[in-house]
Amino acid sequence: MIVGTGLVAKAFGKYANEMGNVCIFASGVANSKCNEENEFARERTLLQDVIESLSADCHLAYFSTCSIYDSTLKDSAYVSHKLNMEALICKRRYSHVFRLPQLAGYSQNNTTLLNYLNSCIDADSLIKISRNAERNIIDVEDVARAVNHLLDNSSVENLTVNICNLRRERVLEIVSTLERIKGKRAKIELVEGGSFYDIPIGAVEEIYKEIGLHFSESYLEGVLRKYYLR
Repeated sequence: MIVGTGLVAKAFGKYANEMGNVCIFASGVANSKCNEENEFARERTLLQDVIESLSADCHLAYFSTCSIYDSTLKDSAYVSHKLNMEALICKRRYSHVFRLPQLAGYSQNNTTLLNYLNSCIDADSLIKISRNAERNIIDVEDVARAVNHLLDNSSVENLTVNICNLRRERVLEIVSTLERIKGKRAKIELVEGGSFYDIPIGAVEEIYKEIGLHFSESYLEGVLRKYYLR
């Protein structure tokens, strides 16, 4: 069972017939800049309804955010909401939290970092970039592979796992890579400063080895070519 129709939900579509007694809840607020209570309330109500509808032995997968580790966002309404949803999830047996960083994938949502940068390059719009800003990028299809493997093989009743890249990328390098694969220059205004944060890896690195997922130096370019080379 997959709840949602967006980027994450679609990535799990290929596993729908083999998931068994699992519910993928992928209909949450995804924009870290969101501060609209009605959006938070919508997710909260839907999640509560889904929980009530599930059998006691059904495994529930919820997607939260690695932004909880970002000191610039820790007091935001979005992070507070996601932590509240995590707490709600963890009260139920066989419920799992998967925290995600910036995702790459096919989507029309221009609030995602990669889509925003790509659309700015296409439209010749100015991009203001903080010199030291870094972000963690992972292919949504790699997220689905890792989560599906965990749900199939873990005996833990309540997992909380950060599904992320093992390395950060400078936003400047992301833009430079997009320029190279698109053959088009971006209009950039560099500003001083910029934030980045570490995401605890934990045991997920072993999961990556088990599914043959490698975060080499060419990972970023491969992902950007996959989704943005037209």
